[in-house]
Amino acid sequence: MLKLAGILLLMIGCTGLGINKASEEKRRIKELREIRRMIIRMQNEMRYGKRTLPEICLLFGECMEEPYRNTFTALFHKMEENDGTVLNKMWKEQMNACMKGLPLKEEEKNILINLPQHLGMQDETMQAADIGQSLDMIENHIRQAEAEYESKIRVIMSISVMAGLFLTILLL
Repeated sequence: MLKLAGILLLMIGCTGLGINKASEEKRRIKELREIRRMIIRMQNEMRYGKRTLPEICLLFGECMEEPYRNTFTALFHKMEENDGTVLNKMWKEQMNACMKGLPLKEEEKNILINLPQHLGMQDETMQAADIGQSLDMIENHIRQAEAEYESKIRVIMSISVMAGLFLTILLL
């Protein structure tokens, strides 16, 4: 009876790990969509609202979800301090801290981290057009993640169940 309970708990644990990994993949797609929404909104605020980056950071600090809300609020305050720190450096520090716990790949994180490279001393229309490059890259990552999602989930669940069976056989 004790062995049966152990086998059952082992299988539930391995399956649970598979479910956790599957939900992490779903969360990755959700975060990619949130970054896309953020970039589109930033582009629209620059192009049509004629807003500056500090104004956009203040706006995003009020309306974005966590962890982005605190990040944009902190960016706004750092820009207001105007202590001579370069925008790229401030942005990179804040975004690295923001995206530390997110289930994104490094190249996906870098899209948002490297966004200020497109914010040179141009007018708002040119900045918004340059941000479109980041938007294209994030769109490609979203399409790829969505296309791979179903097959990845099947593989993850199959491996987790098989690992449970293997460990059960090994420990018997």
